[in-house]
Amino acid sequence: MKESTSRSIASVSNYRHRKILEMVYRQKSVSAEELAAEFGVSRITIRRDLDVLAEHKFVERTRGGALAPSGLGVEEIFETKDHSAKREKAQIGRFMASLIEDHETVFLNGGSTTLEVMRHLMARKVRVVTNNAAVLLLEPGPEVELILLGGDYRPQSRSLVGGMAIAALQGLYSGVTVLGINGLSLKRGCTTDVHPETAVNRAMIENSSGRVAVVADHTKMNRVSSFLTCALARVDMLVTDNATPEPFCEELRGAGLTVHRAGEAGGA
Repeated sequence: MKESTSRSIASVSNYRHRKILEMVYRQKSVSAEELAAEFGVSRITIRRDLDVLAEHKFVERTRGGALAPSGLGVEEIFETKDHSAKREKAQIGRFMASLIEDHETVFLNGGSTTLEVMRHLMARKVRVVTNNAAVLLLEPGPEVELILLGGDYRPQSRSLVGGMAIAALQGLYSGVTVLGINGLSLKRGCTTDVHPETAVNRAMIENSSGRVAVVADHTKMNRVSSFLTCALARVDMLVTDNATPEPFCEELRGAGLTVHRAGEAGGA
């Protein structure tokens, strides 16, 4: 598998370049003609933009445009991830929340898919412990207990990371740990794009006294990102969407995971 540079598009200072990258990562491929129409500039200007982005390994150039880099993941900013596979993530979040019982303590990590799980827990009688600062955008009901970990704020993912976040987990134990990831592979396990977030994920797993569940849409399947969160043997359950191929789900079940495809008949 060809490696690409693991860099955040939030580090790109040129506004048009950032917006081009958001389109590339959302659509996986774009044409120069499409980009020229979107930004109201000439195709020559767009080709120059793409050449610069390709030189810095943010995209792969094609004859008529550009592709998202192949291989290991390049981190997207939260707003881009939040709009990717939005319907599938909503289904996954609703289904995962339905598997959580009242009065449970739930660990939830950062990410747009776990935010959807939280959305469906806000009116429940549960205790939610999270480093996902985007939860502050939601309105908690009177019976949910929300514990937001401290730490260093990462605007790219709206998550809290670092030693303070990990220290805050000490002495806290969950009945259910729900993790969003960037890649899931039979051989490589669960992987993420950003090392500081991996460290918090691992601390949540270590302090889990119950089930460990992964929530991830079909675009994360059979994909390897930069940093290992955990081996598949440490995961009890996967909740994905019905676009994840059934043969791949069967392979995961053979590896010992319970797999739910949200959106199927009879599902959430």
